[in-house]
Amino acid sequence: MSRQIHVLDTSVLVHDPQALRQFRGTEVAIPIFVVMELDDLKNSRRFEVASSARFASRLINELRSIGPLQSPEGIRHPEWDTHFYVITDGAPVPGQPSGAFDALRSSDSGRKMDMLILKSALALKDRVTDAEVVLVSKDVNLRILADFEGLAAEDYKNDRVKLSDLYTGMRRVDDIDPGLLAQAYVPDDPLHAADIGVSDLCPNEFVIAREGTKEHVFRFDGVDGVLRPVPRDFARSAGITPRNLEQRMALSLLMDPDIQLVSMVGKAGTGKTFLALAAAIAQLGDRRRGSYDRILLSKPVVAMGHDIGFLPGDFDAKMQPWMMSFFDNLDQLIPTDEDGGVAKGATREEKGWEFLFHSGQLEVQAIHTIRGRSIPNAFMLIDEAQNLTPHEIKTIITRAAEGTKVVISGDPFQVDNHFLDQHSNGLVFVTEKLKESPMTGAVFFTKGERSHLAELAATLL
Repeated sequence: MSRQIHVLDTSVLVHDPQALRQFRGTEVAIPIFVVMELDDLKNSRRFEVASSARFASRLINELRSIGPLQSPEGIRHPEWDTHFYVITDGAPVPGQPSGAFDALRSSDSGRKMDMLILKSALALKDRVTDAEVVLVSKDVNLRILADFEGLAAEDYKNDRVKLSDLYTGMRRVDDIDPGLLAQAYVPDDPLHAADIGVSDLCPNEFVIAREGTKEHVFRFDGVDGVLRPVPRDFARSAGITPRNLEQRMALSLLMDPDIQLVSMVGKAGTGKTFLALAAAIAQLGDRRRGSYDRILLSKPVVAMGHDIGFLPGDFDAKMQPWMMSFFDNLDQLIPTDEDGGVAKGATREEKGWEFLFHSGQLEVQAIHTIRGRSIPNAFMLIDEAQNLTPHEIKTIITRAAEGTKVVISGDPFQVDNHFLDQHSNGLVFVTEKLKESPMTGAVFFTKGERSHLAELAATLL
């Protein structure tokens, strides 16, 4: 049976409000109860949920310009090559009216929308004999119930990236002729990827070539196919010295003004935030390397475990607990003179990096207020990006105007957003989807540098 009709659950449209565009060449049934649930969610206290609900509703409304959604034959979107229907818990498809208003009026299930959506999909399955009806839902429990009722059900997979297949930004090559490796350091006779038998490299992908016990690191120039050596020492340019190959590769991308998006993926304690902040400070106001007038710091406000509720104070006071990971790293990069402030009559000890805030060179940005902004000439660091949806991280990246570099970092194994997992978060989505662009680069971190205890916990727990 080749024909399929996908019945979309509300959770899919909240997770990806543009999901309706992703079922090209197929048929999509939208239960009327999904429309009603979107109407309820448009006023949700969770900004991202309300925003997604409103966007999905507008997209459904745009379909009405093509034809009546209750049409017995449905409507076909000419660009997406998709047929759309609106169904109810007892309405047949082609040939009979929808009965949507009667279904809503007679419903006494309150907010048990999941049951009504499931009932709609089952009714469609009973009435369509020449097609397979598949319920698409992000709700694992609803999928279990669908299986129990004999209805095919699957997760929404369009934005899922299997972590084992995630682009790591590097590959290893062993037993390379030393003469070829020496060639890479001669400007007039560069080393091409084909010379060492490597093909299908993405722009800015790294190659770690082993020569005996030595390892050489090169970055692939996608324009001319040349492997360019990655510097060992960044002390003069970035002010810090990388501790391992992964950190060398990351600094190579972070310090390159031609790379406009850097993804840093890896477990806790590998130095992702520290490296990004060091590179940002080193390039702040340095017109020779770039034109970053300010550093913008942000992260999703997602609590780990039980939330402590609303925080008192103004914006800065509310954001301070969430920004402490940045501040801890800034303390290491710009140490505080413990006696300097007090000796000059200050009432409190001021951190060495606080002058960056006072001068406007360092700015904290709340994720939920970034929509609509256009941010030029900035170094944007988005930490804990594994707690962002693909839609949210797309919104953030599209805020970058001319001269802005965006760095996203996070650990896909530590997702605190209950609506995401290690395969569906925005961090892995962007890393995989943008790997072919010459203006992006990625590094997958595996070696911890925080402490032996942190490394043990990150690896074994």
